[in-house]
Amino acid sequence: MRKEKSSQRWSDWWKTRYVPWLLWGIPALVSLLAMLAVYVYRTEWSNVTVHDRYASIKKTSMTRGDYQTARIACERVLEICRNDSYFAARYPEHLFDLAICLMFLNRPEDARHLISKVAPFDDVETPLSYPPAHLYVAKNTWMTAKEKTPEVMAKVERHLLRAATDSPDMAEAHQILGELYLSRQEWDKAKRHLLKAAETRGESYLLLALVSQGTNDPEGMRQWNGRAQQFFQQKLDTAAIEDPAMRMGLARTYLLAENFEKAAATFLTGFKKSGEPGYTKALGAVYGAWVLSLKGKAETTPGDLLKLVSVGLTFDNQNETLLTELVRLAELSGEAGTEANNAVRTMAAAGGGNGMLHFVLGSAALGQNKEDEANTYFDLAFRESPELPQIANNFAMVLVVGAKPDYPRALGIMNQLLSRYPSMAAALDTRGRIHLKMKHYQEAVTDLTRALPGLGQLAPSAHEALAEAYTGLNLPELAEEHRKLSQPVPAVKP
Repeated sequence: MRKEKSSQRWSDWWKTRYVPWLLWGIPALVSLLAMLAVYVYRTEWSNVTVHDRYASIKKTSMTRGDYQTARIACERVLEICRNDSYFAARYPEHLFDLAICLMFLNRPEDARHLISKVAPFDDVETPLSYPPAHLYVAKNTWMTAKEKTPEVMAKVERHLLRAATDSPDMAEAHQILGELYLSRQEWDKAKRHLLKAAETRGESYLLLALVSQGTNDPEGMRQWNGRAQQFFQQKLDTAAIEDPAMRMGLARTYLLAENFEKAAATFLTGFKKSGEPGYTKALGAVYGAWVLSLKGKAETTPGDLLKLVSVGLTFDNQNETLLTELVRLAELSGEAGTEANNAVRTMAAAGGGNGMLHFVLGSAALGQNKEDEANTYFDLAFRESPELPQIANNFAMVLVVGAKPDYPRALGIMNQLLSRYPSMAAALDTRGRIHLKMKHYQEAVTDLTRALPGLGQLAPSAHEALAEAYTGLNLPELAEEHRKLSQPVPAVKP
């Protein structure tokens, strides 16, 4: 029945049709079909659709670690960006992502070549310069550098500045620059960049507090430190799992305020939640700082210090500060001295893991001009804990300054130590001095020169050693230059 009605309607329309009206409707029909074709093209085959589709595939694949698929997607979008001016601005982004894919696909040379295009080291303006690539190079350079030489620092700084300049909203670049300048005590530069990062990176509050401390601004330090405490505490309260970085930040705010009790409680809470052994080392360091802060105060008794030392050593019985104070207390008369002396004897008799204790006992004996006793303790310390850098370094120095120097053994110890810690300034300085004693002047110059940037206040002594080495090399002008640098700078009279 329904089919018959439809047929009747079609027959009625066909008999009464008006052909001119039908012709007039053809353009509208064509327009409708054209619009439909454009819509289908835009949604399925246009550059916009294809670009966005492959860009999405690229992002998803990189997130899940499928770098082969991501590489193919990168190549597709790069082809579109090369031929379509609308997407030209995204070319550096996709080129950088392709470099990351190649890095994970074991093609490091190709990856480095592409990264050099999007993160050029020179200051020449290039449309390919991509701020995240500069940030990546800066962070990678810092983490992989065996030595933090001035050249490495300059490279890191230049890439960070380029990232922060080209992308002023890149908070991470500003924060790392702030940390870099803070380490060099360039307070104004550090503050300028950290303020730009603080709005989105609350970790910068603590760094701003440290800048205020360095510039003798106690009120500023208090305010920034308070904001840092709120930030870290909020992050810890809302975290689904234990976050060591946030807990370390919160503890540092308490340490900056010299609230050692809360700093210790913060680490202890983290240890109870996660069982991470790193927290016990941190607790030992907190108690060590607590002891040092109380030592010079008149109201502090040896018993007070011994209580803190004892608690700290239960967390970290290898903490050098705590062991040094325990040995010092053991030399005192009275109840606290007796108790500390018993603790030292108990620890020494326990055996195993006493390298740091013997090191501290050797240092104390050396301070009392008991050279033979000191040598015995240092030898025991090195045998028990050769992996501890300060033990190896100091033992090597003892071997070369004693009445019967053993240069070959000292040099062997320092070679082993520097194979594990190639940029350790104190170790380079020690090995340089050993070479100097052995009249290996060229080797002494190499080590002492590498050590200089990290020696801080000990640099004048290294300059003096370099003057001696250059004299041995018959280079009097260089020797004189370092001799001048070894002299203290005269105070400027107001």
